[in-house]
Amino acid sequence: PQQLVAAQVRLAADVLANCFGCSAGFGDHRVLLVDPAAGAGVYPLAAMADTAERCCAAAPRIVAFEARPGAATLVRARLSRAGAHEVDVRVEDTLGAELQGSAPILVCMGNPPYRRGRALEATFATHTGVHGKNLHNAYVYFWRWALRTVFQQREGAGLVSLVTPASFLAGPGFGGLRALLRQELDELWVLDLGGDGRGARPSDNVFEIRSPVAVTMGVRFGCASPDPARVWFARLDGTRAEKLDALDRVRVVRDIAWREVDGGPQAAFVGRRVTRYHSWPLLTELFPLQLSGCQMKRTWPVAPTRAAVLQRWQTLLEFEGADRERAFQVTRDRSCASTPPGLFDGAPRQPALATLETGGAPPQVVRYAYRSFDRQWLLADSRLGDFMRPRLWRMAGPRQIFLTSLLTGVLGDGPAAVATALVPDLDHFRGSFGGRAVIPLWLDFEGTQPNVDARACDVLSDRLGIAVSPEDLLAYCYALLSSSAYARRFHEELLEPGPRVPVDVSVTAFARGVELGRELLWFHTFGTRILAGRALHGRAACIVAPSQPTCFRYDEGEQRLHLGNGMFGPVEPGLWSFGVSGLRVLPSWLGYRTLPAKHPSLLDDIRPVWTEAATHELLELLWVLEGTLALQPELETLLDEVVA
Repeated sequence: PQQLVAAQVRLAADVLANCFGCSAGFGDHRVLLVDPAAGAGVYPLAAMADTAERCCAAAPRIVAFEARPGAATLVRARLSRAGAHEVDVRVEDTLGAELQGSAPILVCMGNPPYRRGRALEATFATHTGVHGKNLHNAYVYFWRWALRTVFQQREGAGLVSLVTPASFLAGPGFGGLRALLRQELDELWVLDLGGDGRGARPSDNVFEIRSPVAVTMGVRFGCASPDPARVWFARLDGTRAEKLDALDRVRVVRDIAWREVDGGPQAAFVGRRVTRYHSWPLLTELFPLQLSGCQMKRTWPVAPTRAAVLQRWQTLLEFEGADRERAFQVTRDRSCASTPPGLFDGAPRQPALATLETGGAPPQVVRYAYRSFDRQWLLADSRLGDFMRPRLWRMAGPRQIFLTSLLTGVLGDGPAAVATALVPDLDHFRGSFGGRAVIPLWLDFEGTQPNVDARACDVLSDRLGIAVSPEDLLAYCYALLSSSAYARRFHEELLEPGPRVPVDVSVTAFARGVELGRELLWFHTFGTRILAGRALHGRAACIVAPSQPTCFRYDEGEQRLHLGNGMFGPVEPGLWSFGVSGLRVLPSWLGYRTLPAKHPSLLDDIRPVWTEAATHELLELLWVLEGTLALQPELETLLDEVVA
């Protein structure tokens, strides 16, 4: 958008004028502007327009890189029509280019491409672990090129201003980039434009894309300094039009309300108001092991009914050769020729699917935590999923409780964590953007080795004067995190990924938290954990039993849920609207059981049949949500007491 480009140019020109004495901005003879990805040439044109306003006699010195010959020709034509015949448009790959020539003040400004790739996957994985995959984006390489070109290969002053995805602002895989920016720069301004169309807090984007973006401008005033850069952060909220209007009003750096960002070399570039919240331990510090959930890479081995997955298995075996491969849905890591190790302890390596005869015995079918509060069925076979996470299955004993959350992303409304007694899917928490965000209570099948910081229970026991068990600590944490008030109260703080838990509490508050948390854990594990000898029950009832429903709707006035020709009630509005960071629990649950497959395929098209068991499972879900909502006032009171 022109408003964004113009604002970016004006901010840079303001720094040039006030920090370097370049009153003509880009027209100063000491300034060389480099556009690393010229595209349509909007940045050179905007710099020329700004220069004309400041000093008609001056002409900016500009180098523009464009890898596509056709696009480069168009850029030259646009610049020529604007009277800029001497702009150096270079047809070459920026990332492999060396800038010939320099100037006392070098400026790199542009909007580089945002392409994902795997070219350096092995290298990044070695150094950054599970989050390294996020670095396979062209914009990261352009950042590295800009820093090298402007600061590392030359002495003296420079400025870099790029519009890029905002993932590097707080993402754990980008700590090295943040450290490098702090190291090379004297001052850094980050303007977060939002625009996440797929996350837990959706917002309008200034581009026609769904990934959040940011404008980042960094400057070095002279020779490199040993001191880290001062980092300033601001965020634009509102609709797309409101954001563009705000950018249109920006003339100088001080027009934006910046907040200084503190922290170490790899700390997030997210301005925060430091509160008591930041003194509390992260949930991941109390429960130090986090794992990724199962990532099948195909949906057909999962279904709402046991019968559906068994029918899909038998149908798969009816295909032969290439047809079986096509039905299976081959990926990089799994094909019908794969023979991975068994999923469970002592399980033998199974023969390749390609060798099986029609009617072959199916794998074990188990309950599976597919989405928050949605228990489905899974063909538990390592041949059928790319990343089945054997460690999860080997610790899934009768005492195990798993928590899922968004530990590296921004949490939305609803609970900040969800418990399950079943092995969870990678996207269990909200249906997307899963990661290493599964926290087991126990590290072993028997439930004898707690996944709790070695000192946490002892310190709490000494402070409170009572014995604190691993289950107690989990229940207390869950009581706070499951309250919808937690996400509301800490809305701003949770922009920095990773929920925190207050542990400096009174013994009375802790005991009440344990009590409420145990009740919630019982509900959310559908009565299978913590509190024995109780059966789920609630107000909702089946008024008319459905028969093969293919649609559903909710009547708020009658508080009735209509499921095909069936009807359930009373269903309070809060049950229908209950969500987990954007995942509407009840509509999602019903959709998987009544609507066509989201990703149609030869096997996914085998849909579940509605049975009496499905009716009972829906009632159980309604009762669990009833119990959850009934506890919310007490949970909010507890949170108020704990953080007072």
